[in-house]
Amino acid sequence: MSRFSKKMMPTTALVKYDPESNSLRKAIDLCEGFESLRSEDKVLIKPNIVSGFTPDRVPYGITTTPDVLRDLVNLLRDRGCKNITIGEGPTSIKGIDVPADWAFEWSGIKDLTKELEVDLVDLNDEGYVKTEMRKENFWIAKRALEADFLINVPVLKTHSTAVVSLGLKNMKGCLNLFSKKKFHRKGLHGYIAELGTKIKPELTIIDGIYGLERGPMSREHHRLDLIIASRDALSADMVGSAVMGIDPKSVPHLREFAKLTGRELDLGKITMKGEKIEEVSTKMEWELPWNGMTRKRGIKGITIQEPLDTVCTGCGLTVWIGMSRFFWENQGVNFDDVEFCVGLGPKARKDKNVLLFGACAMATNRDLKNAFKLKGCPPTIDDTYLFIRESMAKIKNSS
Repeated sequence: MSRFSKKMMPTTALVKYDPESNSLRKAIDLCEGFESLRSEDKVLIKPNIVSGFTPDRVPYGITTTPDVLRDLVNLLRDRGCKNITIGEGPTSIKGIDVPADWAFEWSGIKDLTKELEVDLVDLNDEGYVKTEMRKENFWIAKRALEADFLINVPVLKTHSTAVVSLGLKNMKGCLNLFSKKKFHRKGLHGYIAELGTKIKPELTIIDGIYGLERGPMSREHHRLDLIIASRDALSADMVGSAVMGIDPKSVPHLREFAKLTGRELDLGKITMKGEKIEEVSTKMEWELPWNGMTRKRGIKGITIQEPLDTVCTGCGLTVWIGMSRFFWENQGVNFDDVEFCVGLGPKARKDKNVLLFGACAMATNRDLKNAFKLKGCPPTIDDTYLFIRESMAKIKNSS
């Protein structure tokens, strides 16, 4: 349970990052982030790692930077802390050989923990505690609930389903895989907010060395060199959202959390220290239009219903890549009025020439007898690509 009193006026620090000037120490001092820290505390640092990717990709803006974590561990040790663990539950995606160990290595965090001699744990291998939220059962990592001092270190990023992925969203990495998927099926925004009432970090540090546009794993990273720190998770997220040019009131899970906790999304009520938001903000887009793939390749006759928050990271990655591969090979082609559905939300608008991708789309459209259906939760990239190619050939031959 957090030692932070909600009666306190939340203070949030916004500091320009400079590796030579102890920027992180300044941010933590400004928000009194270590005020309740005790040297004997079991400290858990929860970064944002998401998943691993191919060696040719850089993790900038996708994962928490090792530089911030190194500075943080050293500051904790300066306070006499010895029981320090870095823990994350990277997403395992079917059909992509991305074990947690590779995700830790790809992010650079595995090498960092060896260098600093700090324990690194995969929360997927740890015990979970069954927790009820809105009369539904979910499983939260026991280590996150039992830490004496939990430090949440997300990345500054916009997100194609959650609008922003900051402190509250980063706690989703403390769930087991089943619970992560269930969030999307039951209502992503509401459950992110609810989770924020179950896991309460003592300190939130948003790593804004890089900002990521249209996350969670896009290539659109921007060097911003910012650090946001607060003992109040909502205040940190509000400032992070505003820094990316997004009104906190427009972020559904922030609205939900504010409602649950009796708060207001009023930046004017946050005591700010350091930089001014308007002087360092950068407008970043969050929407990842699925139909943009066809427009980019000059393809006509295919409509992809926007899944919004009903598609999880699994299908959001594997189906997206499989589709992209097919569209890249068929640039400028005109197809015969075909509809694609992925995620739990989209309901097919017709009863033929419809392709359903994955378990969620099939569940939503279970009464659609003439649709082409691809099983999987999620389907693999190769299966997605072959499914599109074979289905489109059958549609063409039947016309």
